[in-house]
This record gives sequence, C-alpha cells and structure tokens, in this order.
Amino acid sequence: MQTYRFSIGELRIQLKWPSERFQVIFDSALDAFSAAADSDLADISFTVTEPYSIDFGSHREIFSTLPEGLWKAWRSADEKSYIFSLHEVLTDYSPYRIAVADKTLRGIEVFNPDTGRKSISPLEYPLDELIISGHLNINRIGILLHSALVSLNGRGLLFSGTSGSGKSTLSELWLAEKKADVLTDERVIIREKEGSLWAFGTPWHGTAGIHKNKGAVIDRIFLLTHSDRNELKRLSPIEAANRLMVRCFPTFWHKEGMQFALDFCARIASGIPCYEFGFVPDESAVSFIRASLVK
Repeated sequence: MQTYRFSIGELRIQLKWPSERFQVIFDSALDAFSAAADSDLADISFTVTEPYSIDFGSHREIFSTLPEGLWKAWRSADEKSYIFSLHEVLTDYSPYRIAVADKTLRGIEVFNPDTGRKSISPLEYPLDELIISGHLNINRIGILLHSALVSLNGRGLLFSGTSGSGKSTLSELWLAEKKADVLTDERVIIREKEGSLWAFGTPWHGTAGIHKNKGAVIDRIFLLTHSDRNELKRLSPIEAANRLMVRCFPTFWHKEGMQFALDFCARIASGIPCYEFGFVPDESAVSFIRASLVK
C-alpha cells in the first residue's frame, strides 16, 4: 500500500491505496498541505479498496442533497457505520463513488466503480470536505466555514459570506498589503488551540486560488454584504451566531454533530467581535478595515 499524508487545520490525515492497482490523482492545492511521513498516527485515515456492490435497500437513508447536490448519507443496518454515496446527477443516478466510515469518521474505506480505469481521484469534491467537516462536528473539534482569512500583524480577520459575496475579491485586495498574509479566499477551519479560537487555511480555495497551510488567532469576524459604501454594523451574539450557522457546513445528518455546530457558532459569536461589513469592491475597503482596527 502506498501512503500520502497531509494536514488541514492541524488534523492529521492519510490516504492509503494499492499502488499496483490504482494511480491516485490529487488536486494540486493539496501539495501545500502535505505532511512528513514520520508517523502512522492519523486523525482521519482514508483507504482506497477494490470495488464492491452494496445493497442500499438494507440500509437507512438519513440525508440527501439530491437532486441539486451530489451525495446521500446512509446509516448501516447494524448501526456501526455511515455510508456516503456520491452521484453524478446529470449523467447517472448510480453512485460513482461510495465511502464507508466508522461512527467517528476516523476510518473511511473508499470504493470506486469497476470501470477498468487505473487513474482515480478518491478525495475529489465533495468527499474530502464532507468527511473532514463531519469529523470536526461529530468529535466536537470545530467547524468548516465559508470565509476568507487574513492575518494582519498576527491578528486573524475573517471575511465570511456565501458564494458571490466578495470573499475572493477582498482577498485579492488584501494581497497588496505588505503586512497582511492572506491564508485562504474561500473556506477555513475554526477550532480551539491553546485556549483561543483559531482559523486555519484549507486547500478548498475560491476564484482567487489562495490556499496556505497556516492559521491565526481570530481577532474579528466580518460578515459580508454588498453596499454602495464601506460601513460596519456591530452584531449581537445571537444575530452573529445565526449568520455564522448559515455560512458553515454542519452535519445535518447527525443530531449531536449538528447541535455541536450550533453551540460552537454561539461560542464564536459570544467571544469574538462580529460585524456586518458592507463594502465597495476596491482598495478603499481594505483601508476602511485597517482604520477600524485602531479605533
């Protein structure tokens, strides 16, 4: 078996596969998150194995993103595992990949259809994000959030929004700031470290293509809206928690994990200043935020 190790949000992750059977293809963004091969210890372990057929009729469907989405979640008949079936809706309703995970989403077997192809991409979207975000929630570690992340003089600034809100635009504007380090333009992992809430870059970047394997203590959170001027509105913890929840990736299919995501968003909102940020998509938005930090 061949092994590839990487780390995202300080989660140790490994993928194993039979090299004589498969040639594995990775997204190039994952290169920045590769880890030294000095230990078999892993928080999450994926194993690619031979194809097999599964009788979904004997298992319980617990969640589906179809027809708009790409996956379904099932609970096994013996209640010992979760099964995720990935579907290419526009071409074939049958799964193009199946993943079977233990109850903590630590050990995952990835099965590919027997197409005769040697080159495969077992961690392609949405499987990697689905498993990692679920692992964070179920094990009460943290959340995955739609957000850009800028480290300014060591202060972590989150610019959170749904698709099209301007995360990548703002990230590109911050690149011109010499004292700013843009860690991601699309998704962050938030978790506790050394008694503080940290945000970490991930390989799941946006249109700006920014993805760094770094983190920063969260100092401010800005929830993005479009506006004809730059303006800030301080949000109450309840309002901020509700908006964060809309922008994160909770485990809708797991009651306890879902409750943790709700509680964690409330904890973030109660401990970190959160603002609604209406902004003009030019250099003035960056100057406006810099000025707000010294008030």
